[in-house]
This record gives sequence, structure tokens and C-alpha cells, in this order.
Amino acid sequence: MLLGQWSMLVVQCPSCGRTDIDERAQICPYCGALLKKVKEFATTRNLDDTDYEDGIPRWGTARFVSRMNLVLKERDSGKKFSFDANGVTELTLGRSDPDTGAAPDVDLTECDAADKGVSRRHAVIIRKEEGALCILDKNAANGTYLNGQRLVANQARILRDGDEIRLGYLVLVVRFERTNANDSKPSAPR
Repeated sequence: MLLGQWSMLVVQCPSCGRTDIDERAQICPYCGALLKKVKEFATTRNLDDTDYEDGIPRWGTARFVSRMNLVLKERDSGKKFSFDANGVTELTLGRSDPDTGAAPDVDLTECDAADKGVSRRHAVIIRKEEGALCILDKNAANGTYLNGQRLVANQARILRDGDEIRLGYLVLVVRFERTNANDSKPSAPR
């Protein structure tokens, strides 16, 4: 190995143990083993323990009517996702797929979702006919939590104003915000 600015870094092969391999190599020239992950976070990274908090009861309203907006705010970055009540039937929460470019309705990729353990199709928010919203965990690797309680996969739970949804380590705060009454005035009959 040369010294100074011309020194070359080497890596060790996980298969054959050779340590004289150029750091830029992706395949071991001696045994052919893969040295680097070609697509990092192609699948959801399984985090150690995402069940780290006690459940916290919240008592906001569950009533979600047509004169409201659903606002999801990511706690760390402050990024907001807003949806008109009339447009909410089913919203997928997750991160974009780097292979296909497909993105869920609530794309959390920019919120460091991959590092925080968010699956591509992590959870779904569904609007019920009775005027309520429910959340469903889609059997995500790192779980979905509602106010600190882990959800059973594919079992709907009612969402309330002020709830916190946690996907792995990423937290979304739920708000039901009324729209301006002037924006939703029906037109006068003719």
C-alpha cells in the first residue's frame, strides 16, 4: 500500500476473507462473491425494536365530514400532506419504489422513510361510510402504531383528530381541519 494522497483503500471479501481488494470493486476477483449491496433499501430494513413506547390515549373527535381536510404532519421534518374529505376513500402510506418509481398516496421518502423503517406499502387509511377514518397496517416489517399501540395487521382501527401514527420510527400527527365555510357554499338555485 502506498502512503500519502496516492494510498488505495482495500476491503475484505465476506466470503473468502481476502483483504487486498480495491474498494471500488463490487465483486471479489478471487471468489466472485458480491462485495457491496447493489440496491440499498430495495426491501425494508428490519429495525431492532420499534415497540418502545406505552400507549397514550387521545380523545379527539372521530367524526370526519365533507367540510374537513385530513392533514398528516411528519413530526421531525414538519412536512404536511393534506387531503380534501371528498377525495379520501383510501390512502396508502409508505415510500416510493426505487425500481419502478411507483409512489404511494402519502410518499414519505423525503422524510428519511427508508432509514426509519417505513415499508413501500406500510399502511392504509380508509374512509368509512359513517364519516370516520380507519387505519390498517399492511403487515409492515416494522409495524404500525396508533398512539403507541401496535396494530394487528389488516385490522382496522378508528382514527381521531390529534392521533399519532408511527410507521417504524417515523411519526405522523393526524389533524382534521375544517375548510373555510366560504369555500364550500353551494351555488344559488336558478
